[in-house]
Amino acid sequence: MAGYPKVAHLMATQEEFAILRRFRVLNMQKLLYLQAEISHLEAELNQLATRDETHADRQYHAKDWWSLSHGEGENDSEQWLKFLELSKKLDFYNDAVLKHAALARLEQPRKYDLDFLRSWFRRPGMGSFPLLGIDRESWDPKNEDDLIAIRPRAAPDIFSKWLTEGIVPFYHRIIGKRFKEQLPDTIGTGIYHYKESSLELRLGIMATVVASVLPICSVVVLYFIKSNNLRLGLLAVFSAIFSLALALMTNARRIEVFAATAAFAAVNVVFLSNDSACSPAPIAIGAGLNDAAP
Repeated sequence: MAGYPKVAHLMATQEEFAILRRFRVLNMQKLLYLQAEISHLEAELNQLATRDETHADRQYHAKDWWSLSHGEGENDSEQWLKFLELSKKLDFYNDAVLKHAALARLEQPRKYDLDFLRSWFRRPGMGSFPLLGIDRESWDPKNEDDLIAIRPRAAPDIFSKWLTEGIVPFYHRIIGKRFKEQLPDTIGTGIYHYKESSLELRLGIMATVVASVLPICSVVVLYFIKSNNLRLGLLAVFSAIFSLALALMTNARRIEVFAATAAFAAVNVVFLSNDSACSPAPIAIGAGLNDAAP
């Protein structure tokens, strides 16, 4: 297998690499030409309508569809024929606008996937330059802003991206390649695939554990600290760590991070207010008076 069939096989079996050009400028130029053509047809239709309004045999065209569409005299049907021509162009234009809107909603590929695809095209054991025409430049950096992914991988949080694009390749080079089987050589040799669903499951478990442990750790540490000033400082530190963990390990919105951090801080404040160690030591007033007596 070689050439276009090989590229198609890769993109069909590994859908994150189904990366194509959007042709944003050409599609927009097409819409502009259609808009211009329809504008001219609209002007011609308005001229015919104005002309027919002053004609004795066509003055009812604007009020009666039957007389408009079934005129028998010379030029009686000219306005209706022009409208039919305009209607076909409008259908084509509307369809093109909707397709362009759907195309605009498609996301760009992840940088990691695009880099792999470019590497696959170049490497002898993989794509080995399968395309020879000028379309081989479609994935070049100059067209990077014009590329779309048919089925892009979900945008990861910072921690997941670091783990999947940094740690997993390192693990594969050191250990994983000894136990992992290669993909069929129909798309190239030396290609391994780690299921993203398995990685997401492990990352979800890790994030859940961190979210459960952080509040407990903060309470335990604050329990053993007796200085109120130090406790307040540690409360600020733990709140910052908690919000940082949310920002790195989840795709939570900013307001959700604020709300969760506020709840985390509130739990610690409640603990501090209920802890007897936060209260100042009692003063033995009575004993002091007795000592002062003669």
